[in-house]
Amino acid sequence: MTTLTKPAAARLTKTSTAKKTRPPAARGIRSFVYVIVLLAIAAIFITPYLFSVMAAFKPLSEIQADRAWDLPSHPTFDNFVTIFTQYKFGTFLLNTAGVTIIITVGQVLFSLLGAYAFARIQFPGREAIFWGYLSMLMVPNVVTMIPLYVMMSKVGLTDTYWALFLPYVFGTPYTIFLMRQYIQSIPSEVIEAARLDGCSELGVLRRVVVPMSRPIIMTATIIAVIFSWNNFLWPLIATSSNDLQVLSVGVANFNSNFASQWNLVLAGSLVALIPMVVLFVLFQKHIVNSVNLSGANR
Repeated sequence: MTTLTKPAAARLTKTSTAKKTRPPAARGIRSFVYVIVLLAIAAIFITPYLFSVMAAFKPLSEIQADRAWDLPSHPTFDNFVTIFTQYKFGTFLLNTAGVTIIITVGQVLFSLLGAYAFARIQFPGREAIFWGYLSMLMVPNVVTMIPLYVMMSKVGLTDTYWALFLPYVFGTPYTIFLMRQYIQSIPSEVIEAARLDGCSELGVLRRVVVPMSRPIIMTATIIAVIFSWNNFLWPLIATSSNDLQVLSVGVANFNSNFASQWNLVLAGSLVALIPMVVLFVLFQKHIVNSVNLSGANR
């Protein structure tokens, strides 16, 4: 066993004391650098939105003449009045809201049923079916557009309201995966106790699983709302009537081959963005916590 001399012990004590006194300053510098980097990244993402908000209150001539960061010299609501009076923006808004509600309810309901079956019901080939279904996440959405359109066309559903929501209403691999991971974290004893009390599988789902899975159900709901509200490519392909257009398609059509109405595009985009901003502000903490929890359960 080695014995330290007094000078060596003094040096060791001095070194350990220095190490204890250094970290606060180092942590302060490190935190300052992190804050600066995060602010720079936030500015990169936020700046285009600020420019868009300012431009939404400018006439087209001012947008084309001024620099993007110039404040509106004469702020006006004419762009917003125009999109609601001269275009069917109110119809676009109602179409989007209706499709979003239907897709969200359908996705959450059917994803919950599928997730419970994959997590808690034993049947032959369960794992193979689950991983085969989950592999669809690796298939780009655009690859399925042409076959999906051909199917819809053959049954006469193109350019109808059915075409807007039917392909997405029966759940997605991503939401089923999230819910399955969460449901698997529920203690098996709780579910077995419910079965012993005489509950059917639907009874267990309704009385036990749903109350205990509210965080992930809310997360899946928010994911479905955001996807449905912002969906662009499929509504563009599946519909051609103005009365069936959703917000994303309607706003894009403000620009044509002959004219670029950026004032109307930005005004419409701002109106479409407001519900998503409100949704994020209200549920941001819940979204992060639920997704982290579902990912950490397995």
